[in-house]
Amino acid sequence: MVAISSFREALSAPQKGFTRMAHLRWVGESVRRSTYFAEAEVEYGAEHYLVYMPLTLSSLRRVERLVPLHRHLITSYVPRLEILRSEMHYADSAGREAECDILREPLPVGEPFSDALAAVADSNDAQRLVEAINELQGALLCANLSHNAVREENIILTDRGEARLVRWYYATEGAGGDDEAFDALREKILLKANAAVRDVEAMPYNVAPALDNHLYVRSLHEGLAAVEEPSGWGFVDSENQVVIEPLFRWVGDFYEGRAEVESESGMGLINREGEFVILPIYDSVEYDYHSGCTRAWIGEECLLFDYEGKRVGALESACDPPPREVEMC
Repeated sequence: MVAISSFREALSAPQKGFTRMAHLRWVGESVRRSTYFAEAEVEYGAEHYLVYMPLTLSSLRRVERLVPLHRHLITSYVPRLEILRSEMHYADSAGREAECDILREPLPVGEPFSDALAAVADSNDAQRLVEAINELQGALLCANLSHNAVREENIILTDRGEARLVRWYYATEGAGGDDEAFDALREKILLKANAAVRDVEAMPYNVAPALDNHLYVRSLHEGLAAVEEPSGWGFVDSENQVVIEPLFRWVGDFYEGRAEVESESGMGLINREGEFVILPIYDSVEYDYHSGCTRAWIGEECLLFDYEGKRVGALESACDPPPREVEMC
């Protein structure tokens, strides 16, 4: 499959790297990686889009089933996804010219839901957010769709106070798959409203050190935050002390003591000490923290490893991993 570095090169030189989107502008110069896609935000004309490059052979299968369904929808809550065939041009590992499909999704204008949640100061603010979430859930019910990745980072709040979802490539026909996630969001909103009215006079004396002086820093996960330096990606603790040296091309966040990483030789899995549990020799890895198992792809073969990194079997080449995303990098 196509390397993320090729995606970055195409975004940096779009007139050479793309066909129909040759005049795009890469916004923020960051790339996000999920199980199925590498993602970037771009400006094309007067519109903003999320563009996705497939990372596995099965990446576009769900989307190909979803795109025809949109023709029958009349709701503005579901964006029109476009698969641009042979859109991106790159050089493969042998230096030969190659092409790959690109998925394009319109990006709503507004603020991240997490920012709106952080700004909740009283019950009125909380009620407005809950109403927006309720309307969004109702729209999915009417459209008979499940987004399958309803979480804060995938929700944008428009200027009109409407909640809109992004990253629709996990969506499937049939409503109800997001009910538990919506309940969790409502609970989080109410907890924030309750916390906002408590006495916080002591907070200035307990503020943790700022995680600054990095090119990019993510939020803490299990006490560690992924940071980007000129030398690569690594991890710092809550005191901004380096725990794992920034030598990786990309890292995921820690879940249950494991994090997906990418080095020059490929993708693997590390523990909190930065030691490889699964060597970085695979095209792609996907760690399921619920089961403790990891799926690793090399070519079209899919291998299965346990929590300790011991190989426990091989799966079918078309295995379809459960969706989970990592944050911006």
